[in-house]
Amino acid sequence: MLVEKIEKLAEGKLVNSHEGLVEMDTAQRMRLAERLVHEGHDPQKVSRALDWKEFEDFAEESLERNGFRTAKHFVFKSRIGRREIDLLAWNDSLLLVIDCKHWLRGLSHSRARQVAQAQVERAEALADRSDLLKRRGVSNPENRYLMPTILCLNEPREGIVDGVPIVAISKLISFLYGVSPIDENLRSIPVNPSAGQSTLM
Repeated sequence: MLVEKIEKLAEGKLVNSHEGLVEMDTAQRMRLAERLVHEGHDPQKVSRALDWKEFEDFAEESLERNGFRTAKHFVFKSRIGRREIDLLAWNDSLLLVIDCKHWLRGLSHSRARQVAQAQVERAEALADRSDLLKRRGVSNPENRYLMPTILCLNEPREGIVDGVPIVAISKLISFLYGVSPIDENLRSIPVNPSAGQSTLM
């Protein structure tokens, strides 16, 4: 039975099988993860089997499959130094500034506030770079709001900390379809349309 399953996965190019040796590259692991989730397996459990880069790839792929454009490892200069955002994701109504974490289980409230505040600061720095958002393809960034968001592997103790949603990977899709850019409980940071950033790259 196991041999039959491996052969079936190999036929679908989800594994490489040769003389009893089964191997998978990153692309195959991602495709298999997507297939397992599509078949109804728990996204949280599937994500745990991926390494950290694969987790970010999985999040990016999930967002893109649900109509978002994305930019991963978005590095930019701000007035207070270099900043990096794990994942920037946007569609016509949402502009998410996502920090990917996997160690939030059991995190104290004070530490969760620090993580949330750090993400707010990254989003505020990006809000002064409407030029970069436009260059990335975000339409009318000067009329948009950035929503700092934390994405993690496990169900967090608190779903919102200081206005920042903390979303388990298993709840990402329901979050995307349920969140509103005008939700007063969530932090929304307006993009500064007049910030002069010609000296920053």
